[in-house]
Amino acid sequence: MSTFLLSTVRYVRLALGRGEISGDAQRRYVRITQGMFTGLAGKGVAVAVSFVSIPLTVRYLGAERYGAWVTISTAMAWIVLADFGLNSSLTNLVSQSYAAQDYQDVAGDHVAAAFWSLSAIAALLSLTFFSFWRFVPWDRVFNVRSVLAREEVGPATATAFMIFALNFPFSIVAKIYSGNQEVAVANGWAAAGNLLSLAGLLVVTRLKGGLSWLVIAVSGSVLLVNVISAIWLFGWSKRWLWPDPRRVTWRAVQRLTSLGGMFFVIQIAALVLFQTDNLIIAHYLGAAAVTPYNVTWRLFTYTALFQMLANPSFWPAYAEAFARGDHTWVRRTFRMNFGITIASTLVLALPLVFFGRWIILKWAGAAAVPPAALLVWMGIWNIIYAATSSQACILASSSRLRGQMIYSLGAAAVNIVVSIFLVQKIGITGAILGTITAYLICLLVPQWIEVDRALRDGSLICSNEGAPIIP
Repeated sequence: MSTFLLSTVRYVRLALGRGEISGDAQRRYVRITQGMFTGLAGKGVAVAVSFVSIPLTVRYLGAERYGAWVTISTAMAWIVLADFGLNSSLTNLVSQSYAAQDYQDVAGDHVAAAFWSLSAIAALLSLTFFSFWRFVPWDRVFNVRSVLAREEVGPATATAFMIFALNFPFSIVAKIYSGNQEVAVANGWAAAGNLLSLAGLLVVTRLKGGLSWLVIAVSGSVLLVNVISAIWLFGWSKRWLWPDPRRVTWRAVQRLTSLGGMFFVIQIAALVLFQTDNLIIAHYLGAAAVTPYNVTWRLFTYTALFQMLANPSFWPAYAEAFARGDHTWVRRTFRMNFGITIASTLVLALPLVFFGRWIILKWAGAAAVPPAALLVWMGIWNIIYAATSSQACILASSSRLRGQMIYSLGAAAVNIVVSIFLVQKIGITGAILGTITAYLICLLVPQWIEVDRALRDGSLICSNEGAPIIP
């Protein structure tokens, strides 16, 4: 039996509570293993929910209304930017407090600052949105033509925004679990949210509810689970982290925003790269054309199974190791993570390239079947994304963000220009070609140089007050 397999078996046994953990390195691997196995179970739930919900929703709504629903979800994803990178900063700061074994004072101040800052942002966004909502021709924004779709998109957009705003401050709960290397707990709550969303979807489709009720059933279920999770976290699990507004300090806000600004810019670039495709397709080709592109995209997301499972656990583990100066562990773990990520993505992508059209036909119906060329380019894209995702995990956890911020902005600009041009020339396949072009030109090589520097010299430097600064 190989050394790697023996190590894997040992860590699985430790993750199941069989044996005694010794040393920081072993503890990190055990937490990563727990996060990955619970993540696998959670993704299994998500996959099952997705395989049931997508064809059910496509057939229930039809291509145009389903495309409108996807586009509304895409638009809501843009508003996540309004956290100004606070959630990502909180992950690193909680991880550093964990490394310093400061479980109460510093971490509690940061949690309170993040919760109430996000609450204030959500209130301001809601006031602004609902002041202008009734003046916007939503049917023209989403380019829908049927009478029913034109009637539904406006109220559905308002409903989605309201649920999003209510959920905004509770987004910190998963980050707190992550920073404390308790990703397994966060995975359990996420799985519960997916199951409740499916139950709500089944109820709405059975009762013939409209688009707004569908939004309430799916997004409202996630909100409900997040609120319950927050009550459990702050009321029982970690009561010392209760976000008392009196604990909000200017110093805590400064530390959150010092990295948050760069995370914010990177998030903008990421949303441009990932979310504008649906908007560009809807604008130039109509909402119905979004359906085959989006269903294909979602099918190929399963090729990134390993990184979806691993990165949420690797990020806080890397951050803690950087804070402790354990660069040897980071280098060894990154190389293992990178190799497995690329290999697993390739293995999962190849069958979809050859059989994806048949799978989508049986899964979501004829309206969702894409051109064959889209499958090929989606497979190539996912290999590229797997590489850059592993790189980004190191850069985020080590707070080495300045270069990544610049590269991401360049990639976002290239993606928009190339995608608009190619979508008009060759159809929906042009959108993924624009994304691939942007990543190859602007991200893959420059990020590799940044990662190499981070692994060689370590990049998390702290001031006298402990606030991270970028070299």
